[in-house]
Amino acid sequence: MTRILYDLALADSEVRPSPYCWIAKFALLHKGLPFETKAVPFADKAQYPDPAHGKAPILIDGDDMIRESLVIAQWLEKKHPDPALAKTEGEKASASFTAAWAASSLYPALAPMLIPRIANLIDGEDRAYFVSTREERFGKTLEEVAATPGLAEKAETSLRVLDSPLSSYRYLGGGAPSLSDYIAFAPLMWQRCVTTRDLYETPSSVASWRERMLDLYDGYARKAKSAEAA
Repeated sequence: MTRILYDLALADSEVRPSPYCWIAKFALLHKGLPFETKAVPFADKAQYPDPAHGKAPILIDGDDMIRESLVIAQWLEKKHPDPALAKTEGEKASASFTAAWAASSLYPALAPMLIPRIANLIDGEDRAYFVSTREERFGKTLEEVAATPGLAEKAETSLRVLDSPLSSYRYLGGGAPSLSDYIAFAPLMWQRCVTTRDLYETPSSVASWRERMLDLYDGYARKAKSAEAA
């Protein structure tokens, strides 16, 4: 049986920056489950297994179709309980907090830096769709978004939240990675797949953790292609 994860791609189909797809990929890697990825575009929803849903990731596992990154993680946890992504109720609560922190703090800091870059890395129908939907979301042009002041400082402030736990532990999960690590690391993979340039100053503990995350699972994340390699 082949598991297929539908994964958003840019004009170069090997560049897969979607942070939500990265959460799903790390969940599968954590479970030791073999899977294949299938690149899908932003605009052509007919290429998705569920065109009405029209968003990635979507996991096809036998007769099952699972949508949304954290739903995929929860489904994998039930169907393949070992090794657990979150072993205790405390770790589950921590993952919930991490997701809320990322959504309210880290993504808003990174998005104005990354989304205008992504628009330049896609073309044709995808670019038109991407630009129109993101400008509607921001309520301004992508040029105005890119000119937002204080973005580096916002990212640095957000990442300082991770500095304390990662100064004491190798991972947010303690001695080994857990779902909280994958949720927190996913937006950094969003950045890395778009550009490997330094966009802000990263706390040293977070930078060391990032390197450990890149090396997990035979360097799966480190091997991912970046569109703007430094």
